[in-house]
Amino acid sequence: MAYDDRSVKPMSASLMRARIATRVLAGLYEGVPTLMTSSVRLTVELPGNPQHAGPPYPFNFAVSPAWCGGLDGARLVGSGKLDIGWLNPSVVATMAYAGKGPFRRSYPLRALAVFPSWDRLVVALSGNLGITSMEELKAKRPKLRVSVAANDCVSFAIRSLLKAHGLKLESFVEWGGSVEPVERPSNPRRRDGIVSGEVNAVIDEGLDSWGEVALKHGMVFLPCAKKALVKMEHYGFQRAPLGGGRLKGNFDAATEVIDYSGWPIIAHANLPEELAYHFVAALERIREEIPYDAPQVPPMSSFCRSTEEGPLDIPLHPGAERYYREKGYL
Repeated sequence: MAYDDRSVKPMSASLMRARIATRVLAGLYEGVPTLMTSSVRLTVELPGNPQHAGPPYPFNFAVSPAWCGGLDGARLVGSGKLDIGWLNPSVVATMAYAGKGPFRRSYPLRALAVFPSWDRLVVALSGNLGITSMEELKAKRPKLRVSVAANDCVSFAIRSLLKAHGLKLESFVEWGGSVEPVERPSNPRRRDGIVSGEVNAVIDEGLDSWGEVALKHGMVFLPCAKKALVKMEHYGFQRAPLGGGRLKGNFDAATEVIDYSGWPIIAHANLPEELAYHFVAALERIREEIPYDAPQVPPMSSFCRSTEEGPLDIPLHPGAERYYREKGYL
């Protein structure tokens, strides 16, 4: 027998259990975030006949940055193995949609929303090295203890950035130094190393977690070479000024680095239109109650268009677009 959604009443056992389950999950995040942060995939199951086409729709919504927040997440959604994914940064969706960079083909991705998250990918060095450009870095070949990220998207971006400048991670080892990967930009070993001076180079994003500490302890951020920026744009990356965001400091206005902003929520193009529509409607209902990687609650109109904090270079899902247009956000 096919499941008939018309039998579900506002206070039915089905909805009561669903509400309890989602609130327990949210409570686990609030109470023990380290237990949950890298493990969650939300699955909505459709009971009865799997061929039933009506609501409720079965879907998987992956939120874990550890295994589905970057390149793998875009591939999983694009291949239909996940229905909805939350990526970081926006350029991952851009590259996957266009079939550029690490993606050998284009994927049928559509956006449901993009959350603001200002960030940059940078190369930072200890100021006492006296190096102020990537060209000087190549010429002087200093012995460095380099802290870098270690996940699929940032690792690709870092290697691409270095390659565009005629370098590679192994170059630092060849110069007599070392490369020390960390899983997250906020790793305490990095912060302690910056403070003590033992870490004299960082190549990463996540500037909110280590950028101010680096500035306070005399590190300088190197501008990308113009030719390197052009090469990075071939992948889909965009250049951006280092200043003007949440990193506070006296930066040369000409200091251009790689944009690493945005948290897009993406879906496969085949996601049912009604589900996409109601997904965005639910997002608006809770918009002022949820946390953001931003100093203030963003307006709903920013979720459906490209902004500095949330670039959006792939099409909206038709269901999401319909909602935004009906409500006057587009």
